[in-house]
Amino acid sequence: MDLSYNQLGGRLSRQWGQSRNLTLLKISGNNISGEIPKEIFLELNKLVVLDLSSNQISGEIPGEIGRLSRLATLSLRNNMISGGIPTGIGGLSDLGYLDLSMNMLRGPIPSQIGDCIRLQFLSLGKNSLNGSIPPQIGNVVSLRTLLDLSFNSLTGEISPQLGKLSSLENLNLSHNSLSGSIPNSFGDLGSLFAINLSYNNLDGPLPNTMAFRSFPLESFANNKDLCGEIRGLRPCSNTSVTKTSSQKRDRSLLVVIVVPSLVSLLFFIFSVACVVALNRRRHQRGKEAPESTSNSENRFSVWNFDGRLVYVDIIKATEDFSDDYCIGVGGSARVYKVTLPQGQVVAVKRLNPTTESMEIEDCKLLKNEVKALTEIRHRNIVKLYGFCYHERHSFLVYEFMERGSLESILRSDKAKELDWLTRVEIVKGVAHALCYMHHSCMPSIIHRDISSKNILLNAEMVAHVADFGTARFLKPDSSNWTQVAGTYGYMAPELSYTVAVTEKCDAYSFGVLALEVLKGSHPTELISELCNSMFDDQAIQLENMLDPRLAPPTMHITHELASIAKLALWCLCGNPHTRPTMKSASQVLERKAGDH
Repeated sequence: MDLSYNQLGGRLSRQWGQSRNLTLLKISGNNISGEIPKEIFLELNKLVVLDLSSNQISGEIPGEIGRLSRLATLSLRNNMISGGIPTGIGGLSDLGYLDLSMNMLRGPIPSQIGDCIRLQFLSLGKNSLNGSIPPQIGNVVSLRTLLDLSFNSLTGEISPQLGKLSSLENLNLSHNSLSGSIPNSFGDLGSLFAINLSYNNLDGPLPNTMAFRSFPLESFANNKDLCGEIRGLRPCSNTSVTKTSSQKRDRSLLVVIVVPSLVSLLFFIFSVACVVALNRRRHQRGKEAPESTSNSENRFSVWNFDGRLVYVDIIKATEDFSDDYCIGVGGSARVYKVTLPQGQVVAVKRLNPTTESMEIEDCKLLKNEVKALTEIRHRNIVKLYGFCYHERHSFLVYEFMERGSLESILRSDKAKELDWLTRVEIVKGVAHALCYMHHSCMPSIIHRDISSKNILLNAEMVAHVADFGTARFLKPDSSNWTQVAGTYGYMAPELSYTVAVTEKCDAYSFGVLALEVLKGSHPTELISELCNSMFDDQAIQLENMLDPRLAPPTMHITHELASIAKLALWCLCGNPHTRPTMKSASQVLERKAGDH
């Protein structure tokens, strides 16, 4: 029985306990209130999936939960459940997915969780749990996708037993009151994609491994006194520096400070001279040939763009936007391939002629895209050369992408030209672009429509993120509520019941896109299968995710593809808080590439 996201209200019904043969009970994302009836745990002994997440359920978790011996998935996330975690939960020997996060649970984490030997996903974050982390959790060596105990009141030292979780990919112990040092056994966590130990009272050295040296500083920020070989942390060595080495360091520091300053000064002088010379040349050119449109320079360079002249050239080159030059049609715009008089080829995105009632909205889309693209410069983001907003013609001018959209290639026989290595680089390119937008732009830019139709490829098959018409600037002091935007099949599931924009919406869309690149088509059925299996090992075999049109990958590329598949599944987590940031995703892809 799946009644998710149906705007149901009322209280949980005891009558469900009478459906003795029920194997799936999923009522997430509704307005169900009240306590969980004990009858569900007493009578539904064949239940495999129980998902009551994102409701308004209160009360405590019944101790009879241990009677559901066949239960594989239990999600009570995002409710108002109080009390403690019942010890009977250790009797769920088939449990593979447990999410009790975002509730009001208190008390210690029961050591009996260590008896859930098949657990792969464990999230207890954002509660009021206290006491120490049970070392018995280290016995759950099947834990793979996530161990999240963040945002609680846990104290004491981190047990070295957690270092036995050799398959774990995401560990989050942040925002607690943990003390002591990070166990050296954490160096054995070879599968970790991401770790977050920030906002605790930890001190001492980080494990001296390549993986830990590659994690970002944010993973360890706001602790007592951690040290290690990460930029921003103090080095662990306390060896005194000799006078000679100190002098060398001073000389090096002088070089580091003075040389860049001199270079910057020279560059500034050179730039001013270029501006003066170019302005003088432009002024002289205007006197000599005001109607001329032929010059050998790049019209769209930063210094000498002349919008009026280029406007005339575009109208002439397209014969007033004739369909003969149209290379793409969208819901609100057409794209034209334009060859300018000097030979430069550009893409012109012209907004469709609209009625007066739609004109304001189209103007917003154009201004939104211009604002976003003038703020960013990245190798994997399409370049905006210029734009025009006119009562007759409104358009944007971009660099031309010779191979077109990723969607059109994957749907055609040309997909065979995208070999496995090229596909890996496409996924990396999109990840790097989103990482830049989310973490290097101020304020952060959320794209909101990442899909294969909005990924363009140039002649070298380098991926470029395009179409920023629905992009939003993420303001930290605002609620960031907006209208739903995006492409069906790529939108995060939480957008069905909330319109709050976060960067995790882009992360979900990236997960869909990554699987699409591997599979060669939109992974609709695959996503449904994976969600229902809750990351069952049998359901995520790599061979089921690969495009059959290509020859099987080599062993080296197989490792990269497996890394992308795992990352994509992480991005597709139903709980947006457990998805990775795009910074973590980008680092995962680079780190895994360097490991092979």
